[in-house]
Parts: sequence; structure tokens; C-alpha cells
Amino acid sequence: MRLSAFSVGCDWHSCCRKVPGPGNSDPMNMAISDLFQRAIAIIPRRRRLLLGLGVQAAIPFASLYMALLLRLDLDASRIDHSIYWIWAAVLVMLRLAALVRFRAHTGLWRYVSVPDLLGIAKATTASTIVLIPLLWLVSDFEGIPRTVPLIEWGVHIFLAGGLRIIVRVGRERLKASGQSDRYRTRVLIVGAGDAGAAFCRQVLSTPDFLIDPIAFVDDNQMKTGQSLSGIPVIGTSAQIPSAVEKMAIDMVVIAIPSATPEQRAQIVEYSRKARVDFRILPGTDELLAGNVSISKLRRVDVSDLLGRPETQLDDQALRATFTGKTVLITGGAGTIGSEIARRVIPFEPAKLILIDRAENPLVLLEYELRALLDSNPESGLDLIARIADVTSAESMCQITRTHRVDVILHAAAHKHVYLMEDAPADAVLNNVGGVLTVARAARDCGATTFVLVSTDKAVASTSVMGATKRLAELAITELGKDNSTHFAAVRFGNVLGSSASVVPIFQQQIENGGPVTVTHPDAERYFMTAYEAAGLILMAATIGNNRETYLLDMGEPVNIDSLARTMIELSGMVPNQDIEIRYTGLKPGEKLTEILSAEEEDLEQTSHPKILRVMNSTDDGLELDRIDEFVQAVQTLDPGEVKQGIARIVTDYTPAGPL
Repeated sequence: MRLSAFSVGCDWHSCCRKVPGPGNSDPMNMAISDLFQRAIAIIPRRRRLLLGLGVQAAIPFASLYMALLLRLDLDASRIDHSIYWIWAAVLVMLRLAALVRFRAHTGLWRYVSVPDLLGIAKATTASTIVLIPLLWLVSDFEGIPRTVPLIEWGVHIFLAGGLRIIVRVGRERLKASGQSDRYRTRVLIVGAGDAGAAFCRQVLSTPDFLIDPIAFVDDNQMKTGQSLSGIPVIGTSAQIPSAVEKMAIDMVVIAIPSATPEQRAQIVEYSRKARVDFRILPGTDELLAGNVSISKLRRVDVSDLLGRPETQLDDQALRATFTGKTVLITGGAGTIGSEIARRVIPFEPAKLILIDRAENPLVLLEYELRALLDSNPESGLDLIARIADVTSAESMCQITRTHRVDVILHAAAHKHVYLMEDAPADAVLNNVGGVLTVARAARDCGATTFVLVSTDKAVASTSVMGATKRLAELAITELGKDNSTHFAAVRFGNVLGSSASVVPIFQQQIENGGPVTVTHPDAERYFMTAYEAAGLILMAATIGNNRETYLLDMGEPVNIDSLARTMIELSGMVPNQDIEIRYTGLKPGEKLTEILSAEEEDLEQTSHPKILRVMNSTDDGLELDRIDEFVQAVQTLDPGEVKQGIARIVTDYTPAGPL
């Protein structure tokens, strides 16, 4: 059975081996444990209660007698038994009353924990505090030496707590040994911190998970030689390959929520060399929320390795831009549009309008966001989802004027390069005409801000898609002349995991058993997570002046062939052995590498470290009427004529094929 590289949760049995060991030779023990529990369960509740009270009452009798023996040098003949029985009875009543008072009698012994033991200690202490003055006032400690109550206090805690621990440990031993004939996963935990310790404790306390934590590794060398919950820390992450071999490890669990992508990549590389399955625990936010558990354990995916440290946003600037405002997002059901919606909600806009032509994903997003809003009824946000076409001037004007829109974030676009090569007229209508329609609606309704989501493919474009996005950039900068609306464009690369993009396509191909199709072994692309891109788009709406183009810092480009190999290896398979990699050649309009700015464009740092201002990106000689005429006429032209028309306006457009 082939496993997805991005499956959530764990199929433990897919990577386990049968582990023999001492004490695990009798599978009948599990049956014995179950039979015992069933026998207890069939006893009537009242009788079980009486049985429990009897055991609780017997402990003070035993603890007082043992205290007397200890005080009297283990000489039972020196004990005045008549006095012993009287005060033992009194002590039983005090103890039972204290147990009820502190609710220390309600815990199930087979699940005893530290709070249960603390309750026993409190009840024992309280009853001892009452016993001592009673002994003094009634008998002046006749027959009961003065130190006996204190000795008895310690003995009682030892007996009452010890019995409960014995019951729990014995039950867990029985269950564990009864499961010896089932597959168990031997786990090496990377990270001997809070997350690793919490994961280990849960595993040890729940034998049903069939997981054996064998050892920890941690790059803090001061922890080497120490232990957590009895599990040793054997060295640093560099020891993963040797530990896997020597200890017969089935799985590596990465339990470092604060690890950087570089650190995760290194750990994954060690695990891959060891040919062992590996999983990852949640990030820092989920750790703080207390979500470190086996149910949160998941496979490592590409975003864990390609991502960057979370970008810090200027909350004050964002609140000034969005709080109490009406925000409209076009392409609201898409990967970027939906993520923008999720990220803008915490900044408390008064109204959020989502526009898209895709009906089903828009409905699903609306349900998701309404559930989020229902969990926070104090937000007061008015959420509106509308089916609308951005190329319809009537629809856009009606929506923007009716709702008095303040901010428009335009994410609607045709984005697939090779598809637009065969449909250039549709690309122009949507990517240029739609932008102009929405931008004019923003201007006419008095919106303060309009942000166009552009692409790195707009730079020195060889594709219709890229050229139309560049034309849209030029159009809004021209439209922004002598206008109160702040027009801006934001340019960035591929969104990791977006619909029908390379990552989900590779994922599906791996699930299907291959082949994984790569256009060219040297092809490179810039990647950014939707979460990061959406945050920086919001920031771009708050900074700079009118008619500006911004560039998001994308880091280093990623080789697509390496990406495919990584995804195959993350799924537990070997490239070109388990899964074939097949090179198909570049598709129409595609380039080997993308660039983020043209040669004639200069980059200037903005107030945000991840956002750059693109200088010299406008064309002051461009006439907006010329663009309008071209958009209106485009449906009457054949594909070659459309591309020629684009080339006459976008001077750096160089089609890969003949026009």
C-alpha cells in the first residue's frame, strides 16, 4: 500500500515490526486483565462502593499498627491493643471523612495520577492534624506515643498511594504484555524538550497506541546522558542513522515545534539516510495551545522544509487600514483569496465581501468562516459571499456602491500558463479587463485602497498569462493618476500547495504510484506559503504611495526536480526505484527560471523587511484608452492576433513560440 506524502495522522501499523522482549511472552495476560475488569464490572455498584470503603478503612488500621511497631522497635508485645483498637476506629472515621472532603475517594485506581496522590496527601494531613489534639485532650497520649501520629502520617501516605500505583502499574504491565503478539512501533524522539517529554508521557501512559519510545536525541549536548520519563537521551540528531541501526528504530518523531526549516531539513536528511519513517509534531502555536498529542502527529511535508520563519506583521498599521472598514476580496474562494480572508478577520473589519465565480469552493469557505465567527460572537463582522464575474461592470459597481467598499484586494485571475497560451483572449478579458473593471469600481465608489495580486511571471514574460498580468500592472498605475484611491500591485511567485499547482499534482502522482512528471531537470521556481503571501499582501495595502508595485521577498528559488525527489522520499519511497521521475519538456509559455524584477527596474526597501518597492515599473507613455480598445476588440481576434496585440503594448513580452 502506497502512502501519501501529505496524509494527516498516522498509520502506525504500516511501519512497525513485531518486537519480542522480556515480559512479553504471555499473550494470555491481556485476557486475564480484561476478565478481571469485566468481573469487577458485574458487581453491583453498591457492593463495589462498600468494597472500596472496606479497603480505604483497612489502610488506617494497618498504618497505625505499623507506626506503633516502628516506634516500639518492632516489639508487638509493647502495644496496648485495647487502646489501639479504639484510636484505630477513630482514625478510620477521620480518614474517610477527609477523603470525602477532598474528593480523594473518587479517582479510579487504575488511572491514578499526581493530582490523585496530592488529594490523598491532603486528606491524610488534615485528618492527622485533627487526630493529634484529640489524643492530647482525651488521653494525654496514653498508650500512643507522641511521635506515632507523625510516623503514621507517612506510613498511611505510603500505603494509600502505593496501593494505587501498584494497581495502575500492574494493569499497564498486563495490557502491555498481552499485546506482545501485536505490532509495536519503536520510536526515536528528536527533541528532549517540553514537546518531546509531553509526547513521551502520553505514549507511556497509553499502551493501546502500540508505541515504544526507545530513546531521545537532542542537539543540546548538555542533555546527553540524561533521561525523560525513564527514556535516555543518547546524543545529538547526528546520531539518528546509527541509533536507527543499533536500536532497530521503526520511526523518528520530530518533536521540536520551534525548529527552523533548515533544522527540520537536516533532521529529515538524517532520517532519510537511515531509511526510516519519520513524522513531525505540531508547531509552536499548537504547542502553546496544548495540542501536543499522538493525534496531531503527521507526516513531514514540503512546507516544513521549504518554509521560512514566520513573517512578523505590523498589527498597528493593519488595524488602521482594516478595522471598521468594508473589505472586498475578488477570487475569494481561491487559495490566495481565501487565505487573505482568514488573515484579515482578526483585524476586525466591519464587513467582509467574498466574490468568486466558483460556486462550490465559495460555499465551503463561507461555512468555514461563519463557524469561525460563531465561535467569537463579539466580532460583529458582516460576512457576505457573492457569485459574481469581475468582468461585469454592472455587478462590480452594484456591489461596491451598495456596500460602500473601502478596501479591494483583487486576487481573481487566470493563472495556469499553458492553458492561457491556447486561450489568450480569455486571459486578456479576465486578467486585464477584470482588473480594470474592479479598479474603476473602486475609484467610483471612493475606496481608499486597491491592491492587485500579480506574479513574477509578469517580468520579461514569455507567456500570455505573465504578459496579461504585466499589462494589468501598467493599467492600474495609469488609472491611479490624479486619483484619491491608493492603487498598488503586489508581485510574487508560486504559492506552495495552491489548487492544481505542482505540489498537489506531484502528491497525486505519488499516490497513484507514479510516474512523477517534471518539465525539465533544471527548472526552478520561487515558492511562498499562502499564509505568508496573504499576510504580506495585507501589509502592502498599508504602506507606500499611490501607483506603486511591490515585490515580496521569496528567498531562493527551488529546483523542481529536487522538489519532486523530496516529495517521493517524504512518502517513504525511493525516486526512480519505487516511483519513476519522467521529464516531459517545458510546456508552452514556460521558462526554465523566473525572475522577480526586470533589468531596468530598481528595488528599494520599504518599511517592512519582506516587501520591496519596484522602481521604474511604470510606463508613462501608456494610454489607458489603448488598453480599453484592445480589451473590447480581443474577442474578434484569433489567438495569434491577440498575442501580437499584447506584444505591441507590453514591450518586454517575448513569446516562446511564433506569433
